[in-house]
Amino acid sequence: MQEHPKRAETSETARWERSVPIVYLNRWLSAIEGPLNVAGAILIMFIMLLTVCEIIRRYVFDMPISGYFEVVELVMAGVVFFGLAFTQRVGGNVRMELFITRVVKGRAYHITECLTLLLALFVFVVIAIYSLQSTLYDLKLGGTTYVLYLPTWPSKLCIPIGSFFLCLRLAIQIIQHSLQAVAGVEKRGL
Repeated sequence: MQEHPKRAETSETARWERSVPIVYLNRWLSAIEGPLNVAGAILIMFIMLLTVCEIIRRYVFDMPISGYFEVVELVMAGVVFFGLAFTQRVGGNVRMELFITRVVKGRAYHITECLTLLLALFVFVVIAIYSLQSTLYDLKLGGTTYVLYLPTWPSKLCIPIGSFFLCLRLAIQIIQHSLQAVAGVEKRGL
């Protein structure tokens, strides 16, 4: 039985790609980010369908859906936060890259990326911690909406879940850029 030849380690191979724990963590996180992103997309479709029903009922039958705005507000947290980690992985976030892509090269590029990712990680760790505390507090007190009396904690739970997976993605990218900075390899788009 023949074994497949191993990929040759060249300067073109990203240093993080040779770090086995990072590769496995990256695969595991990617397997979670996809379904979370799909859940966010399904929530968007739910909002669209609900909006169409609201418009038809309001303008054709003169019977608006009671609590429509509350439901949309509750679903919005999942729409936004479930897709954050996936969007970060594929580089879909809006960024200011004019200075970084034209002026900063080599190790300096990866160091700059590490610093910006560390700042983002700090911000989202704070968001994850305080939103989880708010969710648990809301669960304990039994917070509800004003019209339909829907519980608000499931909507609030979307924020720490999405922020947690984004923090993991940011940590992986920090490690990737750190390893590339140490190696001094100019490989962008990790």
